[in-house]
Amino acid sequence: ARSFASSSCRHQQHLVIALGGNALLQRGQAMTMEHQQANIADAIQNLASILRDHTITFVHGNGPQVGMLVLQDAAYHDNHSSTTLDVLDAETEGMIGYLLEQEVDNVVPTKSTVTIVSQIIVNETDPAFQNPTKFIGPLYTDEQAESVLHLEPQPDGVYWKNKNGDYYKRDGDSLRRVVPSPLPQRMIELDAVKLLTDNDYIVICGGGGGIPVLRDDNGKLRGVEAVIDKDRVATMLGIGLGAHGLLILTDVAGAAIDYKTPYEKWIKSASPERLEDLMNHFPAGSMGPKISSAIEFVKTGGGWCTIGSLKEAHAMLNRQAG
Repeated sequence: ARSFASSSCRHQQHLVIALGGNALLQRGQAMTMEHQQANIADAIQNLASILRDHTITFVHGNGPQVGMLVLQDAAYHDNHSSTTLDVLDAETEGMIGYLLEQEVDNVVPTKSTVTIVSQIIVNETDPAFQNPTKFIGPLYTDEQAESVLHLEPQPDGVYWKNKNGDYYKRDGDSLRRVVPSPLPQRMIELDAVKLLTDNDYIVICGGGGGIPVLRDDNGKLRGVEAVIDKDRVATMLGIGLGAHGLLILTDVAGAAIDYKTPYEKWIKSASPERLEDLMNHFPAGSMGPKISSAIEFVKTGGGWCTIGSLKEAHAMLNRQAG
């Protein structure tokens, strides 16, 4: 889906690129470092000409990685994770940032790249804390959910729950853990990101949606157990930096109404107002936040946004895909 406010994408622009989880791990792939490095190499190669020609700020997903860290931590502490999600979010920012930095330097050695571990302020009263929707970690079959996770279906028919109080939800034909995904309010390190992008650094920040933090009554920051949607952070960042465009890159060709039904129809271009009318077609845990992010970026930031496949990024920039 595209919504363009500018007449041309051929001159140098400041672009915020939101990399989906498929840039790191394909659906169904084993979570090995070899797979992640190979996928990142392919992703950066696909983006090579865009990285050379434009000022770039990256935001990336971390769902599988943070979920795996939760499992590793639980295995070490007798099946109960003792490390909070905000700390695990920070770990993935450093790990994934390093992998992206290295590959960007291999492909575009003429530009400098830096990763910023980013704290994102959220609202303690955000209703998301009562309604977890953000998928993290690996996929489980129904058999694994019963024999390994010991999940119990909840009365609402939507969630499953384990003895530690973790919630799980359907992701396609499988079950996957879900956590709260509050709306981002502000990035603490925004001024540093702006300084670097103004000097044409490729900046990797807000990884996995950044580290969710609250500021208490005394003005002190503290982490909170949640995972912020990286597309919403990319939108907030793009507006704050005055970026021209937002590329939301995922593993599907774009956005569609009546997706995976006989009436499926792909959206090639739409105004924010038209997309608002179609929001009931986009699930809250997948395409919904991407569409909401596109709407907000175009309406508030005044730029353009395109959603589509990572493999078609260059064509998306030239309005030939997405």
